[in-house]
Amino acid sequence: SGSEVFTSFFFSWTSNAAANRIMSPLSLILPLALIMAPAVNGRLEFAGHRGGMSGHHTFVPEHSKAAYALGASNGVNLIEPDVISTKDGVLFVMHGNELGRTSDISEKPEFADRKTTKVIDDGDGSGKSTITGWFSEDFTWEEISTLRLRSTLYDGKGPLDNIFSFLKFEEMMAYVSELSGMVDAPAPFGVYPETKLSNYFSSIGLPLEDKFMDAIANAGYCGYEEGGTICKAALGDASLGPILLQSFCPESLQTLRTMTDLPTVCLINGGSTGEDKLSTDGKTIDPDKVSAIATYSDMLSLPTSFEKGFFADAAKAGQDAGMTIHAWYVDDDPDLYAFLTDLNVAATFTNNMAYSSGAADMIDYLEDSGRLGSSGTAPGGDEGSGVTSVVLPVAVFAVVAMLAGTFFRQRRRSKNPPGQSFAELGDEDV
Repeated sequence: SGSEVFTSFFFSWTSNAAANRIMSPLSLILPLALIMAPAVNGRLEFAGHRGGMSGHHTFVPEHSKAAYALGASNGVNLIEPDVISTKDGVLFVMHGNELGRTSDISEKPEFADRKTTKVIDDGDGSGKSTITGWFSEDFTWEEISTLRLRSTLYDGKGPLDNIFSFLKFEEMMAYVSELSGMVDAPAPFGVYPETKLSNYFSSIGLPLEDKFMDAIANAGYCGYEEGGTICKAALGDASLGPILLQSFCPESLQTLRTMTDLPTVCLINGGSTGEDKLSTDGKTIDPDKVSAIATYSDMLSLPTSFEKGFFADAAKAGQDAGMTIHAWYVDDDPDLYAFLTDLNVAATFTNNMAYSSGAADMIDYLEDSGRLGSSGTAPGGDEGSGVTSVVLPVAVFAVVAMLAGTFFRQRRRSKNPPGQSFAELGDEDV
């Protein structure tokens, strides 16, 4: 049950005085969120983006066990990890290769001299980025495992900061399997891994794809015939949830296609870069470009930042080319849920699964009861107006308000730091 998830993560913390100071705000909301886990929506499926509960409304660190557990408990169908490499070729989960954004590495004096500036060009058409920080390819796994995760809010002082360690890709998949046994979900949770910065890692001698597929095969998602070289989905463990292999880089997907028959997903960049991949002028979809993507990808994942007309045309072109359409991502725009549903988008990333589940369930209810038209409108209303006026899940906003209120009250009460920080606790304590 959902309550077992809560027990597995948070019960051991309650015996620690420092944990009590920080976890008391969470004690009001986490058990409720976990025990009252909603049913997964039957039409629009959700992939927990970096876990599904680490968006800008929450203080949960990305790609932490907490993010995965909360996303699962709130009804995700799949959990999305970004997969990158260490210096010694260990694959682990983190969004991007700069460690400072989501960890405490800036406070590690032993790593101070490895802060540097790099120009990162993934070669997927999104251009070059100049980034200063600490990079995964300059550290061994042993070194990275000493770091603790932080949310991108609260400047390292959030209630779940400095608790969780980075996870190896194989550990993440094993953990998703554990969650499937803990949460009362209608089906096992799937995994939606991305070969992150795959062209960049290949350019520095750390290609991802071979080890990526080794980990997936070892986890049981596919298997090999005797003497075979293709990891076949039909030979995988049927008790596991689905796995979808995604990348922004066509070269990575083309490589994966030679290694497995597991479904592949082509991610399209936002902005003009993504538009150029699908059109000749940034406005009109080019069916030939879309059909070319279909030669190496089973699914097409479009950014919700696209203008809605362009998104709709791209979705139809992808469907006409035989691809299933996904989207990235949704958060707290209620109109967007109805828009995606109308286009027969099969799944979307979400940063806030608590909101997504409520919004999707409400859209289903309103459509089934005839209170919402098939185009996301209230009968007699303007397009989208029915969703905005009716779908807003008040309960989710109440959760956010209570979460924020309890957190900031706790911050005001505790002017002195706890006697023992979570960074000092071993993994057995968390």
